[in-house]
Amino acid sequence: MDYEAIVIGGGPGGYVAAIRMGQLGLKTALIEKDRLGGVCLNRGCVPTKALYAATGLIGRTKKASEFGIDFSTPDIDLTRLLTWKEGIVDRLVSGVEKLLSANGVDLINAEAKLVGPGGKVSLRSGEGITGKRIVLALGSAPIEIPGFSFSDKAVWSSTDALSPDAIPERLVVIGGGVIGLELATIYSRLGTTVTVLELMDEILPGIDLDRRVMARVKAGLKGMGIDIRTGAAASGYVNEGGSVLVKTKDGEEFPADRILLAVGRRPNSAGLAEVGIALDRRGSVVVDENLETSLPGVYAIGDLTPGPMLAHKGSAEGLKLAAHFAGEEYPLDYGTIPQAIFTDPEVASVGISEKRAKEEGREILVGRFPYAALGKALGMNEPDGFFQVVADAKTKRVIGVQIVGAEASDLISEGAIAVQQGLTLAAIADSVHPHPTLPEGLKEAAENALSRAIHAINR
Repeated sequence: MDYEAIVIGGGPGGYVAAIRMGQLGLKTALIEKDRLGGVCLNRGCVPTKALYAATGLIGRTKKASEFGIDFSTPDIDLTRLLTWKEGIVDRLVSGVEKLLSANGVDLINAEAKLVGPGGKVSLRSGEGITGKRIVLALGSAPIEIPGFSFSDKAVWSSTDALSPDAIPERLVVIGGGVIGLELATIYSRLGTTVTVLELMDEILPGIDLDRRVMARVKAGLKGMGIDIRTGAAASGYVNEGGSVLVKTKDGEEFPADRILLAVGRRPNSAGLAEVGIALDRRGSVVVDENLETSLPGVYAIGDLTPGPMLAHKGSAEGLKLAAHFAGEEYPLDYGTIPQAIFTDPEVASVGISEKRAKEEGREILVGRFPYAALGKALGMNEPDGFFQVVADAKTKRVIGVQIVGAEASDLISEGAIAVQQGLTLAAIADSVHPHPTLPEGLKEAAENALSRAIHAINR
């Protein structure tokens, strides 16, 4: 064999797996046909969050008058904004390449195809290499629906929305999931009139969030002027002299300059069944507890496998797989993988919600604490939102945390440690948190669950 491991795909699952395999002394090759970093780094999470942060300044200037500080209307230079965003991406891509080299991983820039059993991989150049183990980290792609095609420049994918040639005056977003709502937030801040059409009865379908959290997110989006329409099935659109008219099955019509189609993503699993790899009904690769596919010696990670399509889930699977190859253990509990959603306000969660716990018949303790009672939040003029902890009533161990409000994406990490390590409410409540800070809210929520909160009325 040429290599002990060949990783196909250089996204956050693939490059992390390759680097760790190199660190563990395995002769490893990483094959990537495009740029390192995959969708997340180049056309997804990183550029989205860069634009989210940049446009957040616009929202802050609007609120500044409440402090007695006034700004003129921002002048948005789209070219400079996108150049700044791309500079961040380029810097990180370069960093990944250096890390691969430093850890002894051979980077092969080529398009690869799995030949079949036996660890054979063919490159488009006609060359072939072999590996004792093959890791598929092929990622995913945006989904089209009938009546809408990315081939029409009026219909954007998330990739298109991150590199626009102009800021549209009106944007219709089809899909009220994470991608749709994050981009709706960014464009609303840029001054675009945004309408979101969601087929299901609630936004963020399939995500385990309590009703209170969902209501706060919706209120924040509507407060920005975003028109949220649930139970709305987009059926097609017509071009009207440079603009479009989006139609729904119930006869409603919504004018727009661009349409953002954000109804989900599909695994890049085309052709895998032909070489003997089993897929489920959604096209995901079926894997066992060690992430091995039905084809011996071939493994899959990241968006190819069932579960949430999260970059950190793919990275964790890469670490788990590298440990397995080296004969080591890397515990990975999919039920404790956190999620952060960059709307305004932000929302983040880990573990199970109060609603789900009750549906499962669990005896639980629930504690909450509002941002409005935090001195730091008031000083930031960010009083909207709350912290929530869910714990087992008998053991007092934390089984779920949800945060909605400013910087929730950063604050959830403490909750993730608590859930993943099975910490008790007292472990959080008795830990001294610096004052005045936002993380005090999680401590207070834990104290509230124990009926001993100082700065809130106990339940």
